[in-house]
Amino acid sequence: MIPGAVKPVGDKPYGWFIKTEHLAEELSAEPDGAFFLEAKVTYIFKLNERLENRLSEINVYGQATAKSSVGRVDVLTRLIVDGMVTYECFDPTWRKRGSGDMYLEVTPITFPVKVRPGISLSQLRFFYGEPVELKSAVLYHTIFNDDQKNDGTLNVNLQNTDVHGLPAAAFCAEPSSPVEPIPLWVTEAPPDPCKHWSLKESEKDRLTIETEQFYLLRSKERIAIPPGIAVYCRASDETIGEMRIHYAGFVHPWWGLKRKDGTRGTPLMFEVRGHQVNVSLAHGERMATLTFYRMSQDAEEGDPTPYENQELELSKFFAPWPEKLKRSADGRLEAA
Repeated sequence: MIPGAVKPVGDKPYGWFIKTEHLAEELSAEPDGAFFLEAKVTYIFKLNERLENRLSEINVYGQATAKSSVGRVDVLTRLIVDGMVTYECFDPTWRKRGSGDMYLEVTPITFPVKVRPGISLSQLRFFYGEPVELKSAVLYHTIFNDDQKNDGTLNVNLQNTDVHGLPAAAFCAEPSSPVEPIPLWVTEAPPDPCKHWSLKESEKDRLTIETEQFYLLRSKERIAIPPGIAVYCRASDETIGEMRIHYAGFVHPWWGLKRKDGTRGTPLMFEVRGHQVNVSLAHGERMATLTFYRMSQDAEEGDPTPYENQELELSKFFAPWPEKLKRSADGRLEAA
């Protein structure tokens, strides 16, 4: 546990820096081996995996991001590679200053969470040589299935959709009382979404993003990724007015190509936090940009992800919504 984010440095090993400067306090595991992480507190974990020298020798670069299921719980994770002075990436120069050890900075924001050894919170993508972005009108038309789409931008969809009987354009995090920690792995008895989330209905295709609230929204575009393309989704700007999209993400090959309902393409999710003042967000506003990379070879079709058929979807760490929802007298969601 550390008092706040500690930016990586390149002149000394990251682990030495943390311990010698007394910036970290050791965290004890619970009796079941899990660790309880408080909301709005930053923790640092050393990863089992490390970079081997050969990766530097053959000019390999890396780019990391939190796993989608983790970002949807409003947990910020950032990869630290010993020898790099930036988060979430590495280039071949890490070997000149570092050991190849890797660390993960974890900060729960809305909910306290639980983690345990062996689970994966982040993912790392490797590039043979410096990453080169693909830009092509044909590519954009293929990804979006839209002859009018001539760039890689994503816009927000604030038209209400049916969520088990209630209209909603977004989910908003609502910590339970008393607050329960969310396990960051799939459990036999996952948390009830009704105790942790509310539905937000847009009015005239507008939604108010309230101060310090966390929202899940979806993109207006539906994307379908060919087997030979890898995609990185980045917020169009670090801040957009007084709100922030602070979770980027990977989109894998085959995404949106084989939905169960036969529709081509699947929307992506935006994880949005309000800042110091409320913001009135309009349907169709630009939120993110996709970066496209050519893979060294086409990917084989793998098992579908939990979000392959999503529209507006919570993290897989929560139980499914009740088949039919209603609002109680105090405004909370419950089974109808």
